[in-house]
Amino acid sequence: MGSMTGVFPKSPQDVVQNVGEIAMIPQVVMKVLDMTSSTRATTQELEDVIGQDQGLTSKVLTLANSSYYGLPRRVSSLREAVMFLGFRAVRNIAMTASCYNMFIGKSDSQSLLKRRIWKHSVDTSLLTRLVCSYASDVVADEAFAAGLLHDIGKAVLEQYYPQAMLQVVQTAERLGIRHHEAEEQILGFNHADVGLALAIHWNLPTVLAEAIGYHHYVSAAMTAPKLAAVVAIASDISNMLEDGVSEELWEVAIDREAIQTLGITPEQIEALLAGCEVEVERSAGLHNMAA
Repeated sequence: MGSMTGVFPKSPQDVVQNVGEIAMIPQVVMKVLDMTSSTRATTQELEDVIGQDQGLTSKVLTLANSSYYGLPRRVSSLREAVMFLGFRAVRNIAMTASCYNMFIGKSDSQSLLKRRIWKHSVDTSLLTRLVCSYASDVVADEAFAAGLLHDIGKAVLEQYYPQAMLQVVQTAERLGIRHHEAEEQILGFNHADVGLALAIHWNLPTVLAEAIGYHHYVSAAMTAPKLAAVVAIASDISNMLEDGVSEELWEVAIDREAIQTLGITPEQIEALLAGCEVEVERSAGLHNMAA
């Protein structure tokens, strides 16, 4: 199905119904997510799941050998990758690589746009690890998954409703408001609402669905508000770094509700920003996977 130029969706559920096959999360991602929630999964089971897809195996090895992980030597097998990096790191790499194709557009311009969304999603997922150090009771693996998928609704809207999203960009610039606020003015809902509808469609765990759906409105998360807050802060810091926003402006740039939910102090925010800047600089290898 191509992009629905000129057609504005009526609701998040309308988007999920209209986009058809794109709304199916890759089977490998579902298996990896399922393994994430199980403490009984073994490294052999992880190898078996990833090994079913040669393309995915190649991407995992490419990422494992990237400068981000700084391994002492190149690895040439999944078993070596697990041995050097550990179960959790390889599982996270597999999730990252599996989600890649959902962010690639058909045309060059669309692909460029979606690659920007991809970069932001990867950076957000990586930064959740640092934010989690200020969030008790938040499972780091769940935060990684939520960070990676938090803007999937935006990727879908950009691909299937480009005219509507162009109007969103123009409205945001004209009124000086954030994109999700412009989406609400133009569409009556925002990309996070679409992400929530997709998460429900995929039968993702409630905590992940809420983090995806409420990262702009943390107080709406009833099951795991701290997880939603972690994703919100990681996403806002990623945007700050990408847009070159001065660290002194963090009170404007970072969701105040999320900061209050985690009880982070101004001094902690400053330390967090410094750590996040280093983390993003190290992550270039995760952005440049071959399709």
